Amino acid sequence: MQRQAQPNTPLPNSQVAARIEELLREQLEELGINIKTLTPEEISAHMKCHIGPDNSLSYFWKNVAILDVIPEQTADGTNWRMFTKDDNL
Repeated sequence: MQRQAQPNTPLPNSQVAARIEELLREQLEELGINIKTLTPEEISAHMKCHIGPDNSLSYFWKNVAILDVIPEQTADGTNWRMFTKDDNL
């Protein structure tokens, strides 16, 4: 199922998606999880992503917040601000 973008709200591009993936891997490793041994079924069961009306993304592992991604409009376009569980929003 494809998600429809909200009108006038940005979607992450492939560079942003790659950085999100990198940060998710780092966060799981910091939790002591060996990401090389995770199965697709484990990831599907334990990783959740909540999408806000502004297309912000909040990632959770076993109901623990590990990453927030927030679009920020600038004169040059959209910047995607990323906050790990250790950052203060």
